[in-house]
Amino acid sequence: MTRIILFTLLGLATLLGAMEPLNLSLMDMRFRILERPPSETLLVVEIDPFSLKQEEHWPWPRDRYAAAITNLQNADAALIAFDVDFSSLSDEAGDAAFVDALSRNPGEVILPVFSQRSSHSNQGDPIVTTPPHASFLKDTVVASVNLTTEKNGIVRRGWRGFYKDDVFRSSISAVLAETPGASQETFYIDYSVDPAKIDRLSFADVLNGNFPKEAVQGKKVLIGATALELGDEFTAPNWGVTPGVIFHALSYESLVQRRTLERPHIGIPLFFAMMIIFRFGQNKKNQHWRRVAISHVLLFAGLLGAPVILQAFVPISFDVGAMLAAQIFCIIYVVSITLHRHAQQIMGHRAATARYQALTNLVVRENADGVIVADAQGVIELCNDRAKELFGAEGVMIPGARISEFAKDFPLYPSINDSILSSAAVPTHDRPVHSEYIVRKRDGLTLEVISSCSAHNFHTGAGIDDEGWVQHFVYTLRDISARKRQEAAEKAAKETAIGANKFKSELISNMSHELRTPLNSVIGFADILQKESFGPLGVPDYKEYSQNIYISGKRLLGLVNNMLNVAKLDSGGFEISKSMTSLDEMIEDFLSSFERLTGQDTKSVSVDIPKGLPEMDIDFSVVHEMLTHLLSNSIKYTDDDPRISIRAKQCGVDLILEVEDNGCGADPELLPRLTEAFYQADGALTRQHEGAGLGLYLVSKLVALHNGTLELESDKGARFLARLRFVDMIQEKQRSAA
Repeated sequence: MTRIILFTLLGLATLLGAMEPLNLSLMDMRFRILERPPSETLLVVEIDPFSLKQEEHWPWPRDRYAAAITNLQNADAALIAFDVDFSSLSDEAGDAAFVDALSRNPGEVILPVFSQRSSHSNQGDPIVTTPPHASFLKDTVVASVNLTTEKNGIVRRGWRGFYKDDVFRSSISAVLAETPGASQETFYIDYSVDPAKIDRLSFADVLNGNFPKEAVQGKKVLIGATALELGDEFTAPNWGVTPGVIFHALSYESLVQRRTLERPHIGIPLFFAMMIIFRFGQNKKNQHWRRVAISHVLLFAGLLGAPVILQAFVPISFDVGAMLAAQIFCIIYVVSITLHRHAQQIMGHRAATARYQALTNLVVRENADGVIVADAQGVIELCNDRAKELFGAEGVMIPGARISEFAKDFPLYPSINDSILSSAAVPTHDRPVHSEYIVRKRDGLTLEVISSCSAHNFHTGAGIDDEGWVQHFVYTLRDISARKRQEAAEKAAKETAIGANKFKSELISNMSHELRTPLNSVIGFADILQKESFGPLGVPDYKEYSQNIYISGKRLLGLVNNMLNVAKLDSGGFEISKSMTSLDEMIEDFLSSFERLTGQDTKSVSVDIPKGLPEMDIDFSVVHEMLTHLLSNSIKYTDDDPRISIRAKQCGVDLILEVEDNGCGADPELLPRLTEAFYQADGALTRQHEGAGLGLYLVSKLVALHNGTLELESDKGARFLARLRFVDMIQEKQRSAA
């Protein structure tokens, strides 16, 4: 009978809507758990505060929208929709430009129609429809931008469309999603899509053409206001106050991802709630509370988790508010009966307490760690066999003995030594103290000692202070000898490795310095011989040999210099001196000096440096060296019909330099290893190309000194691209000037 009454009350509460706030809160929770990415087929162009600041007046002339349409269509936008009022004309020139932009690609622009209530309507229907002006209707599609709010002002549902005056108007989200049909119905928007992750561009950037084409290409574009001052805002679950255009974007994502949520009929949750009441709304005498608790925990987890799993795979938001309420009713009913029954079992609880104390003593006795309980004077009250074994004092460690008798210098709890226990105001110290103690009787066995203090007020018996508090000190002992030996071994190995690394760096540095002096002499004398500065050599072969000596010496000197730079970079002794440098002038100077210093032909090198790139704050000579390594690699690995390009571009606040060739490339799986020192993609001694494998390693280290990165791309047998990305290179004053 009780269960029937519970179900009747629950059914009435559900029918009266008492469960709706709970159901909606759980729906919002599932949105947070089931966060999913947007489809990346939609781009929102925001009329944001930055865009408003660029113009002196609002509303804007229509030529601004015409320019935006032109720029977006030139970037291959698939479809463009406006959440902006075009119900009236503006200035004649602007309207003409807007009409012209609409006519270039008929049917690819969607204009909004607004339907709103008006208390001043002369007709019986209080709904007033405001379509775009007739001048703009010829080459456009019209869609509704209406939003429906709940009683609490939150937008939860979107429209597929609605009928007005026997004319069906699809919603702007339905038109963008290209969903067929003329169904006048709503759906619950899937708010698991984070609106912050939907691609966005500022209207000002679109108007000025300051955006990458790939950000727009093939996407559907939705243009609307996000600035607070324009007032187009509503409240969204989980996301708070949100611009109206974002609601249309989320409705689009729900439609295009087929995530238009539906809720089951109210009878289905009530049926399951009835099953819960009749299954859990009873308390058998022999039913253990743990089993009941586990059952309710599993039921609660199922009621919360099952709808999450269901909603993750199908667009159904299952209401479990009535079922949770049924479980709570059952818990309250069962607990009340249980408490009444437990009131008759106080004596049984006393017996259970005694049993618990016995179990506690058993745990202490059989513990794998040593346990000692002592009083404030260090007199043992309790210790287990493991503690006696660790100290090697099986016959000495007994209750009543002092710890100092068998363990001198034992780290007693600090309050004993500091005489803090005399303060009765703070009788309990719950701060555990960790220390180490070496048992010399056990060949230097090292123990970790964890000390803690507790107090009990018995008001009777010996050892009680003036306030009646008895203090006990618990010492837990753990053998950490093996760990200490391991730590000592690791420390010794680390010191050995540091010493070896230091020796390596010093050896490389010293050897590099010692080799450079004779190499410079060899190169200088070989240069004199090949140029025959003091007269002909007599035998033609001598000139060829001197050229070979000169080339080999230069190559060896380059290797020595690279080794010296490696040593400086590894030791942290490489310093750079930055200055503002023009990129196009630097590349021009680099190519001329590269050909002069290396003797390699640069006719196959093309340069693409856009005009107007900001200056870079770099070390001129270091960037020269990086480009030298990259260009040398490209020339080395391109034999027939070489095509090498050097490009520069701006990407946000980053500046990028790229060197690309059509050479033999490298296996993409080996790219991460190419920046390792001395690594060769072709490691055989018979490899065709010379080199020590230091070029890309040095480039990666040198660009890191500029807060940059080296990125490699390659198609084996086709191309190789090295990209130097100088992160956050554009200074604040340069951004303002731009």
